[in-house]
Amino acid sequence: MMYRDSSADRLYVCPGCSSPSPAPIQGGNVSCQRCRTPYTLPDRSGMLASAGAPLQPPNNDMGRLAQLRVQDGRPRLVPPTLQAVLGGDNVQAGREQEALAIWQSLRARATAGDVAASEDLTILTLLMVQQPAMQSQPELSQALSESALDAAVLPRHKQEQLGRLVRLAAGQGNRPRAMALLSWMIPMAPELEADSEYRVAAAILATLDRDPNRVLVLLGQQKDAVPIADSLDPMASVFRANAFELLGNVGAAAQILRELPDPRMLELVKARFPALNVCAQSGSAYSAVTTQEASQRAAASAGGIGCLIGAILAVVGLVEIGVGVAVSLATDDWLSGNLVNGVIGVLLLVIGVVVVLRSRAKGKHAAWMRVNGIPLQARVVDAQRTGTMINDVPVYQFVLQVMGPHGPYASSFRKLVPEHQVAMLMGREVRVRANPGKLDEVILEE
Repeated sequence: MMYRDSSADRLYVCPGCSSPSPAPIQGGNVSCQRCRTPYTLPDRSGMLASAGAPLQPPNNDMGRLAQLRVQDGRPRLVPPTLQAVLGGDNVQAGREQEALAIWQSLRARATAGDVAASEDLTILTLLMVQQPAMQSQPELSQALSESALDAAVLPRHKQEQLGRLVRLAAGQGNRPRAMALLSWMIPMAPELEADSEYRVAAAILATLDRDPNRVLVLLGQQKDAVPIADSLDPMASVFRANAFELLGNVGAAAQILRELPDPRMLELVKARFPALNVCAQSGSAYSAVTTQEASQRAAASAGGIGCLIGAILAVVGLVEIGVGVAVSLATDDWLSGNLVNGVIGVLLLVIGVVVVLRSRAKGKHAAWMRVNGIPLQARVVDAQRTGTMINDVPVYQFVLQVMGPHGPYASSFRKLVPEHQVAMLMGREVRVRANPGKLDEVILEE
């Protein structure tokens, strides 16, 4: 791949073999390096001409922010047309090639001016580049966004692809390319998604320039001060926290990181921008706290119900013993049925204590697993009722296919789940922690 050569300034997805192929920024007639399929690309040389122009800051006028805020909190849904062909809200395992074929069809229709196809193409591109398998195919991931940019009809569709390409260039340390791409973005787009793409992209470039004040102007000093689309909120929080850290306020930075819906998002952002070294100090403090909290939740989840049942048995046993002793003292009769009550009480007390001790040990082991276990992805493939009911809610045993370090394998876990929610879990991707010494022993991360 000669991507960094002067003769190869962009990537595109070949319409024939679907592989990524380099091309000059001027576009024109090109041929795939792999299968020689000819294709015509639009000219992007104007991007180079505008790369040196001063960037226009976004307008933080209260009226404009209010218009953007009205659009906030509306999750972007996968259209029913895509759900039908993908088998759900994501690209299901084993359907990657089908998704790529659908993407090629949408690309051709969008290139011809089909607005609906452009919308579906934008969403499908996002779903495809988010697949874990794409981490090992960076050229294809980038080519998908570049080709979606070429085919997009609406300005907001182009803006979303440009924003992602800016982030990719910044993650590669290619500041000139990131600036050139940013110069083509709309700084005051009326749609929240498009405005957020510009703000986050510009904030990343400001971080690269070590200008934390510009980051805070773009993203706001606290969450929701400037509305950001839900899909970009976590990234905005990380760069906002990093800005405070650069200004010397590590405590505020760590507190901002608490906005993240999932602690793993910090590591994902750091991995995408290794050269920026974001949240070097506040990130360590945040990770330590969230790991401790996660281990406490794991312990409570694994041993909480057992401790409760054991405590109830122990209390009932103590009551039985107390009743037996009280009646025996009152009647001065220690050899009648009162002795039976006492024996039953002692048995219940012993059983309750044993259950509590075992549940606490199980909870401690779960806490250890949450901290020291190997993080893995898994898929729920089956569920069976165990016969246990707690407060009329059944306990199910869920069978998993775990993506292990040496290939997939089967495992299982038990969970208290309302019956109507079981179907929703089937086929779902979950994160687990596996015992390093016994991989088939797993717990859910959360």
